[in-house]
Amino acid sequence: MQPIKVIINGELIPAKDASLGIDDLSIVRGYGIFDYFKTVENRPIFWEDNLDRFFRSAELMDLPVQYSREELKKLILQLMDANNIPESGIKLLLTGGYSKDGYSIATPNLVITQTLLHRNSDQEKHGIKLITYPYHRPFSSVKSIDYVMGIQAMKKAKATGADDVVYMQHDILSECPRANIFWVTKTGKLITPGEDVLEGIVRKKILSLAKGHFEVETRKVTRTDMQDATEAFITSTTKNITPVLVIDDTVYGTSPGPVTVQLQQLLEHLIYG
Repeated sequence: MQPIKVIINGELIPAKDASLGIDDLSIVRGYGIFDYFKTVENRPIFWEDNLDRFFRSAELMDLPVQYSREELKKLILQLMDANNIPESGIKLLLTGGYSKDGYSIATPNLVITQTLLHRNSDQEKHGIKLITYPYHRPFSSVKSIDYVMGIQAMKKAKATGADDVVYMQHDILSECPRANIFWVTKTGKLITPGEDVLEGIVRKKILSLAKGHFEVETRKVTRTDMQDATEAFITSTTKNITPVLVIDDTVYGTSPGPVTVQLQQLLEHLIYG
């Protein structure tokens, strides 16, 4: 296999030669944003939506993007052509730049990487277990590189035999560290947290797909909602729709529910054809 290539500030180079200076704000202060989408059979999936979010995150973090949308797309296609990884994940990382005082935003560095992506079909078919974790991510509309709490939370999840966590603060649920979350009520309504969460791209597609089949509501979701629901699932670029069978002591079943399965089929057709 040929050496993997990356793009830094518009230049295509071998990944082994890629580097950033230690005075970049992404290293000094953890300041930066990213976005991530996948390719399936060399097709970029939902990348227009991801680019929309990338530019929005950059604007909210006061990070000027030195490239137009079309220039970014050309760079991404150049990277895809160089690496030839049909099933992959592509990340766009925009850093705070080389700051003279270690605090002020400078000219951002743009890094584009591509890695092999394996689909976790076992979890999509059989489901996962979550625990609640007392946290609410600040600045949640931005896809920030700050995953400190997510990493700490994952340690707690693994220690309890769970696969991941869902954030809950003051009995209000928001999201998982790397995914959005949905529940199905006893009346068959699909609900998901509506405010102060990252607007996931797959979440957006699910909300659109579901409206033709179910009643859908984006709103505040409480611990009681979580406990009274009949189904739950998470959504993300890498996880597609992954059923949740257990959250803490609340058990939704031993296999994915009918609403979850129907939405999985709709998303499968949309992504994989």
